[in-house]
Amino acid sequence: MLMLSLQAVQNVTEDDDLSYYQVAGIHGYPYVPWQEDPGFVPANPNRGYCTHSSAIFTTWHRPYLVLLEQLLCDKARSIAEEFQGSDAGRWQAAAEEVRIPYWDWSSTTTQSRIPAVVKQASISVTAPSGQATIANPLFSYKFQSPQLAESGFGTQTVRGSSDDELNSSYESRKQATLNLFTDSAYNQFSNDLESIHNTVHVQVGGDMVFVPRSAFDPIFFLHHANVDRLTAMYQATHPGLTLTPRTRSPTFALGGAGPDDLSTPLYPFRHPDRRQWTSNDVSAAESIFTYGYSYPDVPQGLSTQERQSFTTQKVNELYAPQAASPALARFFTGDGSGIPETPTARLEWSANVQVRSSEAVGSHRIRFMLGNAQSDADVAGVAAIFANPNTPLSTPNDLINASIPLTPALVRQNVGLSPDETVPVLRDQLNWVVERRTEDGTGFRPAELKSLVVSVVSNEADYPADRSQLPTKGAPVTYYEPTAGKVGGLQSGEAPTVGVKTANVNGTSPASTRMKKLRL
Repeated sequence: MLMLSLQAVQNVTEDDDLSYYQVAGIHGYPYVPWQEDPGFVPANPNRGYCTHSSAIFTTWHRPYLVLLEQLLCDKARSIAEEFQGSDAGRWQAAAEEVRIPYWDWSSTTTQSRIPAVVKQASISVTAPSGQATIANPLFSYKFQSPQLAESGFGTQTVRGSSDDELNSSYESRKQATLNLFTDSAYNQFSNDLESIHNTVHVQVGGDMVFVPRSAFDPIFFLHHANVDRLTAMYQATHPGLTLTPRTRSPTFALGGAGPDDLSTPLYPFRHPDRRQWTSNDVSAAESIFTYGYSYPDVPQGLSTQERQSFTTQKVNELYAPQAASPALARFFTGDGSGIPETPTARLEWSANVQVRSSEAVGSHRIRFMLGNAQSDADVAGVAAIFANPNTPLSTPNDLINASIPLTPALVRQNVGLSPDETVPVLRDQLNWVVERRTEDGTGFRPAELKSLVVSVVSNEADYPADRSQLPTKGAPVTYYEPTAGKVGGLQSGEAPTVGVKTANVNGTSPASTRMKKLRL
């Protein structure tokens, strides 16, 4: 039923404001008003409505998903009415359950690979007329207007050769996903989640690489359903924590005046009474139930405290490192009684990235490797800049920050996690390569980012044996040795990231039910 309803939405003529083309176009191209009041004047006519590098990044995308989900449900109900016979009731019930599925790119099941059903050009479905093979609406969107092909869009959306690229940074991405839940401020969580989100966009390739075109690829909505899911999980595990005002990043509808806060309108989305959506509408985990859906990790029918405990256990179950074998247990410390059955603490190592988005024309990736490895299998982690293809993404929030976990790569190479063992290895083997996506989004070419600063930090992380408690991380400690003398690396004597301690001279740190969405 999902395939039939998505196909029906994609078949709506592109001049209809409820067509797939126009809904996808809200995010960026073609830079036109969507259901605005008469007299509306764009604040920035060469940008989309989407919010990036913004306090409202996570909250804006929630009503965006709700909009498409409403259209899918409406089409599903209409299609269900066409089924006849004894199964008609079953199809009508199925229509009520149609939701956008999420792609968990940090799960052990996919290990960041694109789900198989999304990669099939055609797919078999049960239609009202019987069994049929149709063009898979999750595989691509076919543009109806020939003018788009002439403007560089092509006749349909495309992707790069993504699976090996995505899988190469799976372990680092999984650790980064867990780290989201150690953030004690919502804005930091949002920034860190957007960083992971950016890397997935750039690694999927094709149209997903370009901000103005990315939402036309159907995988965009599966990707953002997972962003929304992780947001709901964070809201459930941190009840009452909401975004705080931050300098505005201008959009099609929002000018540069004033900060973005809980009351900033989430243009162009409106309630039935024409009130603008704001982040106040979507700042609690329970808000998703209001709009007709839930996630397996954020169930309805529980108290706030019960949901907090349930979701926390899911976070640990899905993303926390395990110490089930002696080979892995050596990287953790326990209670002194031998190999711990569950991890309790270890030193986490990361490469912190700072770069100015205004320097980047087009989307870039920064690949971190241990040694001179050239294959995807030996990548330690990836950071990315998700940008416009022809002009720099200049915003008041110009400085992009990302933290790339290195611990999984160190463990994979059997490197101990104490500073005495880790620092020399990172000094001798850590390197990074900056590359820009090609104009068609399917390849990479060497690039340079002069504003790039890479630093290496460690955090003392505690993983409670009680899985109803979230992991915690201590203050970061910066080490100069791994980056000194390397292009783009933090050099000895330079100021580390604000709030980060520096290592002692010997290299050691100081003492210290609605319908549930389905996973693809």
